Amino acid sequence: MEEVVKHCDKVVNVSPVRWLEDPMARYKKNSDYSKFEDSVSKKLEDLEVLDSKTSNGLFNIEHSDLGIYVLGDGGYDYSKLSQLDSICQKIFAKCEKNKTMMDISTEEGYRGPHDGIFGVISSHRRESSRLISDKYELFVTYRETFGNKLIFFKSEEERDNCFTYLTSKTMKYYSSKIRKNQRVPWQFIPIVDFNKKCDDISLIEFFGFTKDEYNAILTFGA
Repeated sequence: MEEVVKHCDKVVNVSPVRWLEDPMARYKKNSDYSKFEDSVSKKLEDLEVLDSKTSNGLFNIEHSDLGIYVLGDGGYDYSKLSQLDSICQKIFAKCEKNKTMMDISTEEGYRGPHDGIFGVISSHRRESSRLISDKYELFVTYRETFGNKLIFFKSEEERDNCFTYLTSKTMKYYSSKIRKNQRVPWQFIPIVDFNKKCDDISLIEFFGFTKDEYNAILTFGA
């Protein structure tokens, strides 16, 4: 597409739109959002998004949302496709002041001390865009190397609090908003004090949620 628009006054294209829908793309290194902003995105005149259910039915495929792009002189405000709501903004803001799950996790295949208390966090999509599986044993017992990462803890209490945090409604809400591909963006998941209780109620004060924001989290997916 980057090459085609150089030779045409007007181009109509149907292709995945996930790269423009991802609200974290502008913060990711080497993302398509940044790479093709000048050569493609800024030439957008119009864009109609077909949700995955509609596009899969029309084209008999299994894919994410598709976009019908009209490229030419530009002028389309594509930034409106990738905005974080107030809840996600407050969570993301903590990444600038706190360490993230990426900061404290090991790389795939790490073979550290086997007597440590550890947890496994998955790097791939789970049902309903959860950060990790609800199956407790997947988090605490298996040293998996299928793209997953390990986190070591000083106590079982720390590990349990971390699991509570990652399976909270707050994190499930956040995950559903920031995940646009099969990789979990652990660099955008701030850590909290795992020596303390990490349930949804305790996260209200930490993230500074309003009553309406907290109610939105509790009713998400209901």
